Amino acid sequence: MGKLNRGGKKRSRKINTREVAPAYCLIVTEGTETEVNYFENIKDIINKNYKGRIKVQPIALRVKGIGKSTCALVKEAVKRRSLGSFSDVWVVFDKDDNIDFDDAIKLAKDEGLNVAWSNESFELWLLLHFQDLNSPLTRNYYESKLDSHFKRLNYNNGKYEKNIKNIFEVIKDNTLKAIERSEKLLNEHKCNRINICSKMNPATNVQELVNILLPYIK
Repeated sequence: MGKLNRGGKKRSRKINTREVAPAYCLIVTEGTETEVNYFENIKDIINKNYKGRIKVQPIALRVKGIGKSTCALVKEAVKRRSLGSFSDVWVVFDKDDNIDFDDAIKLAKDEGLNVAWSNESFELWLLLHFQDLNSPLTRNYYESKLDSHFKRLNYNNGKYEKNIKNIFEVIKDNTLKAIERSEKLLNEHKCNRINICSKMNPATNVQELVNILLPYIK
């Protein structure tokens, strides 16, 4: 028989409410500041609670000819997957001037990797935290608009910078809205029968990776 509390009622039995730990996840990114800082920030938050579950590895791509080879990033991610025990491996890259963007997405999927891509750049994902978009934009436009929103909301002392280390925490209150806007963009492209990622501009599927990580962020 269970013990009684001071009010004469049975004490409720303690239930283990600890969540299931996240999978061991490797996130391989292009060697640029913005996405590296974003996922490093998420990694630090999750690893404080679950000790070493998330690993972020930035890779700097060499420029060859007229553009970068994103397939080289995918191949490097495959190599690094073999060096550890990871349940999930994600490759994060932008369209930018990558000449093999669509090929890299296909290669990653053929190799069993997950892809978080952005067209044109990762800053699109950040900008969707603040506004809707429906027309092609350049990286410079993204950064200019982000700076305006940061000033309006007094985020990071009113200034957007590419080297904000805690960028996820700065804008995380708007994450669900960004997910909604991103899904809306993808659906609009599909309704217009645009199914090639390089032709979807603006568009990103970064929310797929973020959706997986969000339940472990406290």
